[in-house]
Amino acid sequence: MGEILRNIITVEKVYLFVGVFFAVSILVIIAIILDLWDGVHTAKKRKERVHSHKLRVTIGKMSEYWRFILIGFLVDCLGVFFSFYILPFVAVLFGAGLIAVEAKSMFEHANRRKSHTAELPDIVSKIIAAVNSQDAQEIIERLRCIEKKGIEEEGVAD
Repeated sequence: MGEILRNIITVEKVYLFVGVFFAVSILVIIAIILDLWDGVHTAKKRKERVHSHKLRVTIGKMSEYWRFILIGFLVDCLGVFFSFYILPFVAVLFGAGLIAVEAKSMFEHANRRKSHTAELPDIVSKIIAAVNSQDAQEIIERLRCIEKKGIEEEGVAD
């Protein structure tokens, strides 16, 4: 019985499982850091305040994701006892899902950067400060051009 168990659970297999688990964990942490960096970049581009609250949320997200991957790894630890179970598939699957979530968040940041809503306060103040109705009409016309350009860019992106 002990010989069979030693053939199924080899030291190499344990090293492989632990190595893949840590690699997945590090990749997820890198994805979270990239998302944070991209979010800060987006906020700066849009001239929004960057709050320290975002960092606390990111740390909380890391611990939440770590627990999620750890649960997957625990399921994979049961698979160690089967000779056909050669990789920690559940941890890899959970890690890939979490990285996909972070990638989706970065795409949302990119869409926010492309949005022209950050320019609205400046445009409204220019309209208010316009000396006469002709100046205001020119500013409104520029706004329509920006809106039209944004719609055309969305059509190209789709």
